[in-house]
Amino acid sequence: MITNLVIFAFITGLLTGGVVVGASSWAKALGLLMYWWKWLLAILWYFLLLFLVFAAFTFMGEDEVAAGWKTLGISAVILVILGAGLVRILLAGRKQPES
Repeated sequence: MITNLVIFAFITGLLTGGVVVGASSWAKALGLLMYWWKWLLAILWYFLLLFLVFAAFTFMGEDEVAAGWKTLGISAVILVILGAGLVRILLAGRKQPES
């Protein structure tokens, strides 16, 4: 059981590293004017995503499969709503993307 957790955490860490490395070039390519508070909002949204996914699969791993799926479903709705708001904030005042 511990081995699966370590592998999952390792893969999540690798993916998070890719997100961190690609975030700046992604923002430049889209022509986003990123200030510190916009970066903070994006980071908070990403950590909320990770936390809710970890919580849901922890429920499933503890043999509470129904609670895990409910957590995943409810958090997906919340994350989509918050993500749509974040996209609107990030796209406000957008300049033309670099060619």
